[in-house]
Amino acid sequence: MPSERWREQYETGLEPIDAQHRGLFEALDRLAGALGSAAEGRRDESRVDEELAFIVQHIIRHCQTEESLMKEMGFPGRLAHAEQHLELIHQARDLQYRRLKGQRVDLEVVAFLGAWLDHHICESDLAYVAYLKDHRSA
Repeated sequence: MPSERWREQYETGLEPIDAQHRGLFEALDRLAGALGSAAEGRRDESRVDEELAFIVQHIIRHCQTEESLMKEMGFPGRLAHAEQHLELIHQARDLQYRRLKGQRVDLEVVAFLGAWLDHHICESDLAYVAYLKDHRSA
């Protein structure tokens, strides 16, 4: 079962952002647990749906938080960053839609979301955080 863990490299130094990122990784671990119990023949589909719904809502709130910070500080890459967020929200919502249609969601979903977050935090988020820190001190 994949495990999506918080890593020190994800630290931005902005506690609200770091707390939300940690919350996303914790939610992915809970989803992995709910999905992994299927291998033991005791998958709780309602728990899978609950964890997936929590992740989608957490992603939306988190993206709103980041985009508000970027707008407030005049981050020039804000629109491109927001497009990345929108792509993730659409993919997460699609997972929910597929579940509503009765399709199974497997552990690959956890791996995909974890890899997306890893790349996004390390590339995009750390870039805007550096900009914010530079402009807050200026």
